[in-house]
Amino acid sequence: MRDLLAAGAFRRGARRPWALTDSKCHIGDRDNATTAHAVTSQGGGIKVTFELADPPAVSRCFVHCPGLLAEGRHYGDPVVVSSADAFVLIVVPFADGPTELRNEFFVYRAGPGAPSLRLVPSTYRYPDHITLAGVVPLDGADPDNEDYAVVFPLRSKSRSGYSDDDYARTRYDFRVYRSNISEWPGPWRCQGASIAMDTKHRDHEVIMRHQGTRVIYAGRETLGWVNHWHGVVLCNVLDNNAVMRLIRWPVPIPSDLAPRFGMGEDNIYARPFCDVAISNGMIRFVELKPCHHSDTCNDKGVIGQGWTITTWNRGICSNKWDKRFTVVKADDVPNTGSSYPKVSGGKRLSWDKVVHGGPILSLCDEDVVYIMARLDIRSAVAWMLAINIRKGTLEAVKQCSAEKMIGLEPTYVQCALSNYLKLWKRS
Repeated sequence: MRDLLAAGAFRRGARRPWALTDSKCHIGDRDNATTAHAVTSQGGGIKVTFELADPPAVSRCFVHCPGLLAEGRHYGDPVVVSSADAFVLIVVPFADGPTELRNEFFVYRAGPGAPSLRLVPSTYRYPDHITLAGVVPLDGADPDNEDYAVVFPLRSKSRSGYSDDDYARTRYDFRVYRSNISEWPGPWRCQGASIAMDTKHRDHEVIMRHQGTRVIYAGRETLGWVNHWHGVVLCNVLDNNAVMRLIRWPVPIPSDLAPRFGMGEDNIYARPFCDVAISNGMIRFVELKPCHHSDTCNDKGVIGQGWTITTWNRGICSNKWDKRFTVVKADDVPNTGSSYPKVSGGKRLSWDKVVHGGPILSLCDEDVVYIMARLDIRSAVAWMLAINIRKGTLEAVKQCSAEKMIGLEPTYVQCALSNYLKLWKRS
């Protein structure tokens, strides 16, 4: 019922219960109803503010801290690592001298009540793969819950009596911070998860060690580590008998990757071609396939103006993918009150003048897929298109920035935080 209401709100133009958020934060001093304050490990003040907008418009996260000076940002900007319901996990890099980097994690909570920001205290060095960290609500059934866990995957280590291969085949380790524990021995715990018997040897390691893997919340204290080529590793990370299970995508890796790009699949990000979302016990997958016919391909980028979008659904506990909708070729999609905007010279864009990629699934409406369009893969300006794949229509178009993107690799992620904020100004 909740999804049906949210889908109805989309069609009526009401406020969306989720936001399409740029994961690469901006450095800037902003204040609005979403602003929350905290203190860094060095005692400095820091605040986080979201400028929210309804999809297909892109929301932005601003981080303000005196320690984030322009000359010290060669380590990169703050990043939204993951989100779960009202919680958003943000990592902020600080420069400790000319060569030292200190990453600090903060958990933003949108509500109910006033937004809050809390430092994740650490007595040890965070793992190298910080982008694999995930936030999990504790007692997720309670909307007023203020507590959470932050999960850091660790590389598999051998134990007495086991070789590295034997141990990695059966177990995986996590370091977990729980905000609701203050007594000795403290809020940090080392936990393990067994590898499901139907997961082949090392398959989970391919995903957990891949640079392109990202984290999503799957509900019920479960995280999913998503690799867009191989699949998603699901784990009920807070369970005493946690199990890691690999679910592969319903489509194989394209066989023409090597000749098209001149390199192997492990060196190519799949994000321009597919996406996944998990909500209410359902895994949804979308694939955008470029058209290779000579009359629809161009030399502007990886993907030409012709494409096919296909979506699949599968229950988390199911063993079968169900094919849902397919939209064939961009030039077959009519407009419903929305069209490409005019650009320089007063010319209006059209399907054959842009390159497309980076499909993104809605968190509340399975009929809608968002895709990015750019004049070419080097342009600093992009547009997000909302396409109704059930009807095969273009529903809305919003301009967005592509300055921090590489090619057609979107930096945007789905966040449900707007559903927990009482007030925010619509763009």
